[in-house]
Amino acid sequence: MPNEKIEKLIGVWDLADWRCVKDGEYYSHPMGEDAKGRLAYTKEGMMAGFLMRNDFESEAPRSPAPAAKSLAYSGRFYVKGEEVYHEVDIATIPEWMGTDLIRTMIWKGDQLLLKTTPEKGRDGALYSNELLWSRRSEVY
Repeated sequence: MPNEKIEKLIGVWDLADWRCVKDGEYYSHPMGEDAKGRLAYTKEGMMAGFLMRNDFESEAPRSPAPAAKSLAYSGRFYVKGEEVYHEVDIATIPEWMGTDLIRTMIWKGDQLLLKTTPEKGRDGALYSNELLWSRRSEVY
């Protein structure tokens, strides 16, 4: 998989910001302004992502974790042009399994902005998500 864009992705990333955009304008922070997340890409072509509300640890033990509070998925990935494709094989959102989640990559210095494909909501507006990631400096 030697490719300059792939090499740039390889590593572990921490969520810096996650915004929902409605018709091209800021709409909300889906899990709050202080949401947490981690994204990892391996040189073997695997990826894993996890997002959660900052207050998730205050949930009662063994309580269900709906996607509004935390979500995770993993699978293989590949890059085509300016997009990274996440081939989801496991996920906390069942309908994501067996699908490709396509993210447009925009590099902002050392940070990576991943934008989801816009989808039409029930109200007819176009919604997308913009997730800004910072490369994690320490290596485990």
